[in-house]
Amino acid sequence: MYTTHMKKLGLVVVRVIVLPYLLFWFPVSLFAAEKAQPLNFIANTKGLSGIELWYANLYNSNRFYCALVTIIVIPVVGFILGTIADFLISKIGLDLKSRAK
Repeated sequence: MYTTHMKKLGLVVVRVIVLPYLLFWFPVSLFAAEKAQPLNFIANTKGLSGIELWYANLYNSNRFYCALVTIIVIPVVGFILGTIADFLISKIGLDLKSRAK
């Protein structure tokens, strides 16, 4: 019983690991000339000014701080836009606070 399970496991390993390697990764590695250099993404700051220039420079210099600023700014802007939309909707006469049952 143990040997049949080992034979099945061996077939699974061959089908899942070995065959994809032989059919895809091995031929690709043969045609690869050299290891590719990692991409470096940099924001273009030409023609920017004010807060856009500050944000682009922040992105170029420190991606972690840029992510923190983005995480803080998006909910604040969403709250402001939602408050403005709620105010405008109430001014045109739609009541979204009470629901009819």
